[in-house]
Amino acid sequence: MKKSFDALIFDMDGVLVDVSLSYRKAIKKTAEYFLKRKIDDLEIEAIKQRVGMNNDWDATYELINNKMIPYKEAKDVFQRIYLGGGEEKGLINNETLLISKNDLLELKRIYGKLGIATGRPKEEAQYVIDRFKLNELFDVVIAKEDTQKEKPYPDPILKAVDDLRSKNGVYIGDSPSDIVAASAARIPILFVGGKKEGVICFSSMLEVVNYLI
Repeated sequence: MKKSFDALIFDMDGVLVDVSLSYRKAIKKTAEYFLKRKIDDLEIEAIKQRVGMNNDWDATYELINNKMIPYKEAKDVFQRIYLGGGEEKGLINNETLLISKNDLLELKRIYGKLGIATGRPKEEAQYVIDRFKLNELFDVVIAKEDTQKEKPYPDPILKAVDDLRSKNGVYIGDSPSDIVAASAARIPILFVGGKKEGVICFSSMLEVVNYLI
């Protein structure tokens, strides 16, 4: 049964795209490079569950927790691991879709407008869209460079809403920062992940699709 939404706005990482073997692994490898020890996945998850840790460069730097290491140096190592270079294949190529193109086509047919509001740099967001041939599906892609402030500020979601000319849109996200940003933007959120107070929660994107279709 169609819900009353006039637009669906998606986060990218953990919502449209599985980043467990890309961004999450890049956080792990970068932190291990600087800390010279093994990093447990639970350490990364604890950082990522904090409001304000939507940006994986910030999360990595927080995990390293050493102000003697310049932020840019940590970011450059992260990007080299994530994007690759020379003979080295980047972890970005490990990413897979969490929602099928057919399901996205059906959601587009039902709701008309689809958008993305992500903290990814524009080039990295576009790489995913091009790789999975999703260009015709999304009317708006708001990336890191498109607003002055990132989530948990509402700016990316508000820009997506404005560009889509949406009056009754919904945001689909998976982080505490997404919840705070959606609330500040005064837009409902469909949350993918553990139970959170005051929002509609789902355990997977398949559940979200079934709810919307």
